[in-house]
Amino acid sequence: MNNVLGFLEAKLMPLAAKTAQQRHLCAIRGAYVSFMPFIIVGSILLVISSFPHQGYQQFMSHTFGNSWSAIVEIPFNAVFSTMSLFISFLVAYRLAEHYKEDRISCGILALVSFQILTPFIKVADGGGITVIPVEWIGSKGLFVAMIGSLLWTELFCWLKRKKLTIKMPDGVPPAVQESFAALIPALVVMILVLAIRIGFEHTSYRTIHQFIYDVVATPVRHYGTSYFGALMTVFSITVLWSVGINSGSMINGIIRPLWMENQTDNIAAIQAGVTPPHIITEQFFDMVWMGGAGATLSLVLAMLIFARSKNMREVARLGAGASLFNINEPILFGLPVIMNPIMLIPFNLVPLVLVTVQYLAMKIGAVAVTTGVFIPWTLPPVLSGFIVTGHLSGSLMQIVNLLIGAMLYLPFIRILDKQYRAAESAADSHAAQLAKQE
Repeated sequence: MNNVLGFLEAKLMPLAAKTAQQRHLCAIRGAYVSFMPFIIVGSILLVISSFPHQGYQQFMSHTFGNSWSAIVEIPFNAVFSTMSLFISFLVAYRLAEHYKEDRISCGILALVSFQILTPFIKVADGGGITVIPVEWIGSKGLFVAMIGSLLWTELFCWLKRKKLTIKMPDGVPPAVQESFAALIPALVVMILVLAIRIGFEHTSYRTIHQFIYDVVATPVRHYGTSYFGALMTVFSITVLWSVGINSGSMINGIIRPLWMENQTDNIAAIQAGVTPPHIITEQFFDMVWMGGAGATLSLVLAMLIFARSKNMREVARLGAGASLFNINEPILFGLPVIMNPIMLIPFNLVPLVLVTVQYLAMKIGAVAVTTGVFIPWTLPPVLSGFIVTGHLSGSLMQIVNLLIGAMLYLPFIRILDKQYRAAESAADSHAAQLAKQE
């Protein structure tokens, strides 16, 4: 086990750390972090409008009128139906921030480029007006939005570094200089984007959106949101945490675009009054990560009940409060779990078992599938299960997972507890001898 840990620390840790600092991944992660509050607010409004209880729905309709839910969902639709527009701007903004370039210009350029690539539709019934279909500016357009923003920003910054700009006299205000410096690079990028659009119009796909969705997004999403993809997701997070790398935000930032469309589909199903079609969403993992990475709330529960050593009981008491809100650093570093050959076995094993149990339970219909509603990651377990599924079965599933995790952690806790008690007994004996000598 020590050899394995040594290998991970020597080989995997530098690679993971380098990946975490990679500018494009950081830009995507930063974009979602910036947009997440609005997603959560939209999701809260959806919970209010679509809470699956007939008595609640009747009361709200009687109080606010039959159209109350449609009104409440307007902000939700404004966020989720135009998500790609915001993400395209934010990804470019964050990448430009890394290069210390004009963030606003890069953001606007990425947004304009995305709209150039998005086909407009003329509606004859509406008097010949031209509209942008929400199909490609919602979650389905995220891949084009993200990849495009990275490419256009890289090209824009490269052209500026090559001095392909309009140089203004020294007396011109800096803001005006910056605007004219962006003129030629922006023109080159927009001409290139237009050429890409025209090129795809002569293919069977007709648009780059359809090409990316069919050739790239759908296969990747299919694997990434499968059962085996879920196993790989939790395992990669716990393996990196095993050597002290806070990997949750890094892994989630990469995979979140795959989850996003599943969640959008589930939300649409809930609004239509049918069963959500996708099991694997971000909220599926929110149900698993009780206490944080490794489902360490189960570990805390087992320690509080069965641990006899002073050290373990003290760590459990101190870490219990934070663990209820899915913050487990006090446990990971206080016990410790990190770099501990004994505890790393269940730390990596428990999430795999919980994912399997939860997936099977949802697959056979014993537990409600997640609705796609976003929640803050600090929401306590049991409550979070109820909210993300809209059903008591979600809470019960988390309770079952909590007990399963505690049972899997227990044998390893006993081993560690025995070691701690032996060390404490030796320390007490040594202290007693010193007291006698005095």
